[in-house]
Amino acid sequence: MKKILVFAVLCFIMQISFAQTDTYKYDDNLSKENNELLKHLLEQENLRELRINEYLSTNPDKKRATKLNNGGIMAIYDIINGKPIYKSTDNLDAARGTKTTSLRLGGSLGFDFSGSNITVGVWDGGPAQSAHPEFMDATNTQSRVSIVDNVTVDGDTGFSDHGTHVTGTISAKGVNPAALGMAPNVFVKSYNWSNDTSEMVQAVNNATNPILLSNHSYGVPVDANDGNGPIDSWIMGCYNSDASSLDALIQNNPQYLVVMSAGNSGTTTYPDGMVDGMDKLTTDKNAKNNLVIANANPSLTPFTYEISNLSINSSSSQGPTDDYRIKPDIASDGTNLFSTVPTDSYSTFSGTSMSSPNTAGSIVLLQEYYKQLNNTFMMASTAKGLVCHTATDDTANVGPDPIFGWGFLNVEEAANVITDSDASDAILDELTLDDGDTYTYTFSASAGDVLKATICWTDMPGGSLNNQLNNPSPRLVNDLDLRITKGSEVYEPWKLDFSNGTDFLAVKGDNVRDNVEIVEIENATAGIYTITVSHKGTLQGNEGGPFDSQSQDFALILTGNNLTLSTDDNTISNSLMVFPNPSKGEFTVSFDTKANSDDVKIDIYDISGRKVFNNVYSNNASRFTETISLNGVEPGVYVANIVNGNNTTSRKIIIE
Repeated sequence: MKKILVFAVLCFIMQISFAQTDTYKYDDNLSKENNELLKHLLEQENLRELRINEYLSTNPDKKRATKLNNGGIMAIYDIINGKPIYKSTDNLDAARGTKTTSLRLGGSLGFDFSGSNITVGVWDGGPAQSAHPEFMDATNTQSRVSIVDNVTVDGDTGFSDHGTHVTGTISAKGVNPAALGMAPNVFVKSYNWSNDTSEMVQAVNNATNPILLSNHSYGVPVDANDGNGPIDSWIMGCYNSDASSLDALIQNNPQYLVVMSAGNSGTTTYPDGMVDGMDKLTTDKNAKNNLVIANANPSLTPFTYEISNLSINSSSSQGPTDDYRIKPDIASDGTNLFSTVPTDSYSTFSGTSMSSPNTAGSIVLLQEYYKQLNNTFMMASTAKGLVCHTATDDTANVGPDPIFGWGFLNVEEAANVITDSDASDAILDELTLDDGDTYTYTFSASAGDVLKATICWTDMPGGSLNNQLNNPSPRLVNDLDLRITKGSEVYEPWKLDFSNGTDFLAVKGDNVRDNVEIVEIENATAGIYTITVSHKGTLQGNEGGPFDSQSQDFALILTGNNLTLSTDDNTISNSLMVFPNPSKGEFTVSFDTKANSDDVKIDIYDISGRKVFNNVYSNNASRFTETISLNGVEPGVYVANIVNGNNTTSRKIIIE
């Protein structure tokens, strides 16, 4: 009788839930794609809540959430095959190790970046103590932290120790100098992790104060030590529905970077993994478009703060994904981080929960620097590609690996690439590859240690593989290919090889799995080189019909010794005119070009990275001139990306 009653109640709740999603009211601030995604996410969250409630009603001895000794929280996230799946919460020396200090006031690069006028989202076990002295603005009149979800997941009315510590690692202003955060003037929106993905869609599209990136220092542990043993083995490394949904979210909002902790299951064992000691990333950590951070424990030399020993913390969860993608993406310092906790206090925590906000706060400063030079923020794929390109490789393994990913975060080197690109001594470009096209770029380099090129793109979501154990089929949808050639020599990118079935080896070859490709030429010789970016198959997208020609945006990064870039690299920007600007929505784009040269492609984005206009124009004059009308867009700041052959530039557009 009890089971019948529970079933009846469940059916009633499901009717209400489905009625709610069936009557979903479209949000005018969201694109069609984001509205459809949000509706789907709300449906999934309702179903997940029903599964949890049914489990708790039939297992009254089980608690929905538990407070951990380290200030974190472990809460039931879902029920899979009758077993609860939990989410668990997974600074000065940290900033020195990653060289974030080089971008702040008094740093080695001579900058004074602090995260001003940038907002990040922090999803965690509960809200941060917004009134903590470390979160006040420069005048101490108001907090830089706004609480969106005002209760902790376990129902406490107080603030979250873990959420406050993470928020401090990102944004503490240094009232206690040892607790100074990575971006001490950034704004933070503080959430709990309930309904996180749907909230992320809304936060990045907020009409007045959208977030640029977010931090997520929590996840599903391999074994929650609740007496049920490890979770089902297929979950580890699997590109499941959570991973696919996250990729869809980022693909719809390409300027939004999601930074996530890898997890703290590094020493946990379970049956049927691909390799003992590997394959421990769970659920959305296995997405393609996010940035997943391992927990390193570097030793620094006194006074110079150079890394003398770079080791991984044994608790840091290892990759790769089941399809051999390079995850985690990079590592950062998350061991013994001193930061804020509630009641205006401080404490020291360790874990990937700390390495993730270390990274998120550091990327804030890189975005601030990039915008100072380019009048717009980097796309998420550009920021991700930049930190992977400049990461310090661990000495234990040459090339990428499933422990450090591409290496240890090096913010100073990333900033140097931004500087060198502005001076035409390196390339940091955002480009577009049309279906059937090939991008080429020729340059010369002097002999040097390493010539290095990276491409990174925000890929379409792949099909989920729920309940499939160790399925190695690639999840990449749009497979771009990066090559560098010199004469008859062809240099291919890194990838992980598992052909021996016992270990993951970094080799060079055709990479059909990763949406980050890096080509490195050690001890490069002087000469003329050509970069080629092509693609396999047909490029897919979410614009137009299923058979319409699509394109794929990508970031290109190139560094090396004494590069001589193409002399026409700045042809567009040197002669570009946009008038009137500001305008009411109609303006003219004009620049010098060569008659009958490559077509001109113009894409226009709003400040959240949504494409609001795109067109390709034939070019048959020495001066390209075209009038563009943006119909129906809101007043605000937009960015026009203009491509003509190998030449590309961006220009800020203001609509009144």
